[in-house]
Amino acid sequence: MFEQTPDTFIFDMDGTLLNEHHQLSPLTVRVLSELRERGHRLVVATGRHFMDVRPYLKQLGGGIAAITCNGALIHNAEGELIQRASLPLAVNETLLPLGDAADVHLNIYTDAEWMVASPCEPMLAAHSQSQFFYRHTSLQEMMRTPALKILFYGENSRLQQLKSQIHHTQLPIHLTFSDDYYLEAMPQGISKGDALKTLAQHLAFSLDKSMAFGDGFNDVELFNAVTYPVVMENASDRLKQQFPHALRAISNMEDGVARFLDSLIR
Repeated sequence: MFEQTPDTFIFDMDGTLLNEHHQLSPLTVRVLSELRERGHRLVVATGRHFMDVRPYLKQLGGGIAAITCNGALIHNAEGELIQRASLPLAVNETLLPLGDAADVHLNIYTDAEWMVASPCEPMLAAHSQSQFFYRHTSLQEMMRTPALKILFYGENSRLQQLKSQIHHTQLPIHLTFSDDYYLEAMPQGISKGDALKTLAQHLAFSLDKSMAFGDGFNDVELFNAVTYPVVMENASDRLKQQFPHALRAISNMEDGVARFLDSLIR
């Protein structure tokens, strides 16, 4: 199956490593622990905040590097910060009013917080394990607060219209959908794939034998950066079509990552 056996494994979280309850299954914990014990390098790459990810890293036994906020934050396996990138305030001042006018839910991630302009109970379920919850504040405070990323949550049709409006602003940002209901804005040149390259350069390891698992369009740059992309069965058809020759793993609801890797290391 492989010209070279992978030695570095990178995992998206929601829709990939985590099951439908946003939890790590016992099988996933066991398989990733075995990989680490065999000397393989493990990295999580997610749109979540680093503070949101730490409980999962602890559950996995630590020793895992983390790319969070879609690449705006990079931490090594010891939890030390390698990179931090934030959006210019001019981006907040332009994008947040556009999102407000589009009637979608407004979120920003700061160094230590998740801030929202209005409460949104459905968004909280995914964070029950980490207890990383939002703080409701004013749009004005969000506009003047430096952000690692801006997140818009809402109906896909509204987000698509908003995306077109944002493109016309020609702001220095990277814009991506993590799924149909989440549109995310990061600083220009910031993505999971770019962050992985930065991590590899900083820690002096090669991506020649790297494998990444993902299910969203915020994983595109990550897939392009590794040797072996693995698309989840629960990913959209558009993502599968974009990577027709990528490997496939069964759904995250069936422990797809763990079962794929379990067969690989046996």
